[in-house]
Amino acid sequence: MQRAAHRVSIGVVLALCACHRDDSGHAGDDGADSGTGGTEASATAGTGDTAATEGADSGDATGDPVDVCSTIEFDNVIDQAACPDIQGIGVNPPPADGVEICRRLYIDLLGESPTDVEYEQHCKYHTADELVDDFMARPEYIRTSQRMWADLFQMNSAVTHYAYIAELDAMVGQVYAGTMTLGQFAGIAATHPGFLGRWDGNDLVAFSFRAFLGREATPAERLALEPLWHLWEERPVADPYQSNAKNVVVDTLNCVAPNEADCHSDFWGDETVLIAPPAPGDQSDPGPNILDQSTLTDQQWGTLRKPGVLIAQQAAFYESYVDRALMRYLGYDAGAALPLVRQALVDLMTQTDGNVRAVDYQILTSILYQSTNRYDETETPDDEDWDPPYLSGPLKQMDAEDWLRSAYKLAGAPKLACDHRYPEVQSGAMGFHPHTYATMPNGSPDYELRDKAQLLGGCPDRVAQFRESRTGLIAALTQATLTAELCAMAGASAPIYPFAVVDDPNDKSEEALWEAVDQVYSAALIRPVMDGATDGVDEGITLCRDDLECTPTEFAVQACRLVLKSADFIYY
Repeated sequence: MQRAAHRVSIGVVLALCACHRDDSGHAGDDGADSGTGGTEASATAGTGDTAATEGADSGDATGDPVDVCSTIEFDNVIDQAACPDIQGIGVNPPPADGVEICRRLYIDLLGESPTDVEYEQHCKYHTADELVDDFMARPEYIRTSQRMWADLFQMNSAVTHYAYIAELDAMVGQVYAGTMTLGQFAGIAATHPGFLGRWDGNDLVAFSFRAFLGREATPAERLALEPLWHLWEERPVADPYQSNAKNVVVDTLNCVAPNEADCHSDFWGDETVLIAPPAPGDQSDPGPNILDQSTLTDQQWGTLRKPGVLIAQQAAFYESYVDRALMRYLGYDAGAALPLVRQALVDLMTQTDGNVRAVDYQILTSILYQSTNRYDETETPDDEDWDPPYLSGPLKQMDAEDWLRSAYKLAGAPKLACDHRYPEVQSGAMGFHPHTYATMPNGSPDYELRDKAQLLGGCPDRVAQFRESRTGLIAALTQATLTAELCAMAGASAPIYPFAVVDDPNDKSEEALWEAVDQVYSAALIRPVMDGATDGVDEGITLCRDDLECTPTEFAVQACRLVLKSADFIYY
């Protein structure tokens, strides 16, 4: 797998041409900077930690890899399964230092990058495993997990009754709190009104396959399995907080004699999902044979949940979750690269009856996750000969929402996350339905962060736009505009406050300008400027000192802007 970024430390190239102005008088730039970086990381600010950056230690592997691994004791099932491909060939990936692992866990589990103060408070004196225990116990871990499933289910109250979505989302929370197994969840979710309200007909089969089996359903599968969902329909219903609300109902007339076969499938065995009409012969709609889901008995639910139960029995069910979890935390298809790792986690899910926390914990405490990504290959290979990604730690791009929240926080203007359940809040006669957005003075939701995130591929509406990691000119220009706004608004209490790093507004000495850059960089990345970025900083300092209109204050603001959109900050 080609992962050039794994081979070198990604350094921020601060092209600080502080007096390159546009017509508005603001310092200009050319978008996101993603410099080449160096192969060695600076010491962690305020600690004695150093990043292991000489590359994965490798010696001459002696003997068969399996035999080598038989002499090593592991307390992590992933490490044991991956050993023949790593330690078995003589490679020992260096661990990430305290700053790198803190940022990785903060972003992955809490949804934002830590400030230098948060690093000191929550990370500095703890081991990586202690941080995993701490962060997995926080509600933010559940929220970031719920966001993933909201994308899978394409939650949107413009289509579905908001109360159904809230209930389904809460069930996802139970899965990640450890009070519901994945199998139990699938058995309920596949016919939950929050899911049924989003789709109908063959789409219910298709999106059940995507969510729980990790693949598209073929046309034949859609046609063969649709009868298991055939009873479900929707009817408009009055709701004071959602004018377009619809109730999910069971239309028992859909499979009434002589059409019982319309609710029968022989694809996964002979299965019939059929509810007898309470009032035979009554064809009225609404009427006694149209059953609201809230009135169904336990026995009726036992019949209707057959699709989810059958899905959870498929061989791909656990494999799909494992592959998704590996991609979520490692950023590459580890299941394909290391099939023994995938199988070890599938076995763990079988042993724990579908405990997703157990799987997540094994990934987060593994060498694959906790190794440094500041990795330098000993030679320069061609495109077909990169070292495989599992010889170093994961390297990923921050989600747009996570980046924005991190940048707002550093600028001293923290924002609530998008409400992952409701890309756009609906309203009725009594106002807007419940949500977690901040509220504007007129009572409407504050969509500022959502709107900005959507420009970069985050906070998707899940109808015309879906979550993605965007790169290129448009994303770069958007980030340039956003960082300019944020750094301009950063007040005296902001963690990255650029004006505070200027001791003397008239001192344009090399030492003073370097100190300003170093302090801005350290506030955002909790370490001094990395060696790979020093040439860019030196060039920017020279440009500023040669330009009579460049001031130390403007230089510091430019440093703030470029650090927030640098590769060092965006990638982790």
